[in-house]
Amino acid sequence: MSGFAHPKEQLDIIQRGVIEIVEKQELLAKLTRSQETGIPLIVLAGFDPSAPDLHLGHTVLIRKLGHFQELGHNVVFLIGDFTARIGDPSGQAGVRPKLDSETVRANAEKYKDQIGKILDLQKTRIALNSTWLETIEIEELMRMAAHVPLTRLTGRQDISHRSDLRMDELLYPILQAFDSIHLKADVEVGGEDQLPNLLFTRELMDALDLDPQVAIATELLEGTDAYMEEGQIKGQKMSQSLANTITLNDAPEEIQRKVSLLDEALVWRYLELLTDCSIPQIRAFQADRESGKRSLDVIKDYLAAELIQMYHRPAGEPG
Repeated sequence: MSGFAHPKEQLDIIQRGVIEIVEKQELLAKLTRSQETGIPLIVLAGFDPSAPDLHLGHTVLIRKLGHFQELGHNVVFLIGDFTARIGDPSGQAGVRPKLDSETVRANAEKYKDQIGKILDLQKTRIALNSTWLETIEIEELMRMAAHVPLTRLTGRQDISHRSDLRMDELLYPILQAFDSIHLKADVEVGGEDQLPNLLFTRELMDALDLDPQVAIATELLEGTDAYMEEGQIKGQKMSQSLANTITLNDAPEEIQRKVSLLDEALVWRYLELLTDCSIPQIRAFQADRESGKRSLDVIKDYLAAELIQMYHRPAGEPG
C-alpha cells in the first residue's frame, strides 16, 4: 500500500480555487496510477522573475503546488529566467519591455527565499529554465516547431490583436512547452490567463508522442483596488506594474493597512483563495456579516491576521 490518499479525495483538495482541469479524468487516472505504483506525480508551475517580490496573486499557484506537495507529489517551482527575457505575449497589449539577465537572476534569487513561506523547501525542486534553454540544440527546437502551424499561434484569440507581434514572442509558447517536456511534467498549474499556453503544451506533447500533462488553471486574484459593481468584481488582476499588490515581504502593519481598505467582495475572495479557511466557515462569516453579528472590520482583521501568520511566522515554526 502506498501512502497516497484515495484519488478522489486528492481531487477534492486539488479542485479548490480551480477554474478548469484539462482533462479531469486524465488527472484522476494519473492520481490512480500514482497511488497504485507509489510513484509521485511531477507537478510544476512557472513564474517569470519580472519583479523582486512575490505577491498574493502568485500564492494562489504556489498554494496549489503546496496542496500537491502535502498529498505526497513532487513539485517543481520553475523560474522562467530565460523566457522572461522574451516576455509572454499572452494578453499583452504591446511588446513587454525586455529584462536584462542580471535583473532576472537577482529577482530569481529573492523568489527562492520567499517560497519557503509556503512550500517545504527540502521537498521542492527549484529550477531555472535557462539551465536547459540556453543550451537547447537548434535541431531540437526545429523538430518541435515543425509540429506547430503558424496559424496555431497567430490565430490565438489572446494574441491575434497584436499588430506588432514579434517572432521571438511566437517562440515563447514553444519554449514554455519545452520546459514541461524537459521536466517530464505530469501536471502544470497556471493562472486562468495561462490556459492557452497550457493547452498548447498538451498539444505539442501529444504531437511528439509523449504523455500530455494535465493542465490546471487557477482563478486569477484581483488586485487590492478592485471593487464590486452591478454584482461583478471589477478591476485587473494583482500585478506589481499596477501597484495593487500585497507582497510576501510587506510588513505586518502594511498587510493590515491594505486589507483594511479592501472592498467587501474582495474579502470573501481572498479568504477563499489565500487562506485555509473552509468554505462553510466563509459562509458562516457571510451570514454573521448579514445579521450584524460580526462587522466587516472584524472579518478584515481576521483575514489580515491569517495572512500575517502565514508570511511572518517566526523562523522554524511550521506552517
